[in-house]
Amino acid sequence: MSRLIHISEAASLAIHSLALIASSEVRLNAKTIAELLHVSQNHLAKILQVLTKNEYLNSNRGPGGGFVMKKKADEVSMLEIYQLIEGNVDCQMCGIDDNQCPFISCVFGGKPDKLTSEFVDYLSKTKISDLKTKHKNYAEENNTN
Repeated sequence: MSRLIHISEAASLAIHSLALIASSEVRLNAKTIAELLHVSQNHLAKILQVLTKNEYLNSNRGPGGGFVMKKKADEVSMLEIYQLIEGNVDCQMCGIDDNQCPFISCVFGGKPDKLTSEFVDYLSKTKISDLKTKHKNYAEENNTN
């Protein structure tokens, strides 16, 4: 099935992992995070390596090891992480350059570009720390949904 806005599994795992790590009071290891997200631990480990290499996470091995945020969660946007994994976002969705299009106005009404722009705006304004309140355990503990 096709989607207008596509978020890769890698970008989604990176953002979800950071949100879980930032929300946790204890170090989380790759196995635990993979179990929480119901994903392959091997694939997740590669994403966590990228986040560690780019100084978003600190990792410790061995008993009591795991990951903690290296950067402050309230200073890291979802867009920053998305672009780390996927590269810069192209807000032109049509596929035909404006200068090359034979139509006077966009046959799609400009909606794909507008939706992408709105989504990029959401990602840029939402910090990893904002995701804590969306976590199921947080909502249950604080009776919010």
